[in-house]
Amino acid sequence: MANRLIRYDAALLRRFVADRFGGARDLLLLTLVATPGVAWFRQQTLVLPQGALWLALLAGPAGFALQRAGRQRLAGLAEHSPVAPAVLDGRERRTWFIAAHVILWLPLLAAAILLGLATGRLLPAVGLAAASYATGAGLAMILPALRWQRGTGRSRPSVAPLGRGRRAVIALVLARQTLGTRQPVVRAGLLLLASFLLTVTASWWGRGLAVPLVFIPLLLPSLIVLLLAARLDAALLAFLPAAGYRPGFIALAVSALPAGSLLAGAAALLLTGQGIGIVIVLALAHLAFILIGIARAWLYPGRSRRSVDFQLQLEVAGLAAAAILLPPLAIAAAGWRFWHFHRHCRAKRWMQA
Repeated sequence: MANRLIRYDAALLRRFVADRFGGARDLLLLTLVATPGVAWFRQQTLVLPQGALWLALLAGPAGFALQRAGRQRLAGLAEHSPVAPAVLDGRERRTWFIAAHVILWLPLLAAAILLGLATGRLLPAVGLAAASYATGAGLAMILPALRWQRGTGRSRPSVAPLGRGRRAVIALVLARQTLGTRQPVVRAGLLLLASFLLTVTASWWGRGLAVPLVFIPLLLPSLIVLLLAARLDAALLAFLPAAGYRPGFIALAVSALPAGSLLAGAAALLLTGQGIGIVIVLALAHLAFILIGIARAWLYPGRSRRSVDFQLQLEVAGLAAAAILLPPLAIAAAGWRFWHFHRHCRAKRWMQA
């Protein structure tokens, strides 16, 4: 393997796996969790309606996320890493991206094949997943070139007088998520109100659309709020345990906005008479964002933002693959990992507050 970038990340991955799963207790726990999962999967006969074929479109966001995360990863390596010269080599960058996309595409291809077999439409499922993945990755490639370059002459303070104690911490987190330091709690409330009204409007407007298409306008307002809620201040969250704040409070602070988004979206859907199925989809999407946000917040103390995000990208990809093939294993593994994240954050707390 001549590519220096691939060798560097492969070495990091091997060290990460060795650190996390090197003990006998870890291996025993994985064995105990995997055994019932394998037994459950072998007894399943998956049959889905043909309309479920549209689930193959979920490969698009995966391609977009990988391309975007890969660009950020290489930008970080170009600044501070022993392989910075390799990052500047266009050939090595392209090879790294190809390898990354192949690693992600293989489990997605397996999922598309299972979806095609379950719906009785194998080739359309694979073709739809491939087209969606390529579109997502291509969109992530062209967006940086189209992004509006803001002027650098203006600056604004990152911290404003927001109160004291726990209320101040929540206000600071909301200030980051709502893109403003002035009255962040009020801004968050207006944002949730706008999400509620837009969801109600989309529900009334999209009554005549087909079932797969009607989900898009219904979920879009909540998705925008979730993307804003994913903006976390790593330096602030890394400082909180040292200031005496408990992991539970930190989780509450980063989850307040997405939890409010779930309540606003669910209320709008129920008010307009939508089925319980779309509410469940909305709840699962919010739960995923909340859990990822809590994991990031608990890992930031003592860690750099890039190392935390890189670790979670690997773990989320592994959990997603496990959820597709062995759902019980994914649930048990997620609980086990969150227990470790909580211990990491709690170990950094050295004051009482």
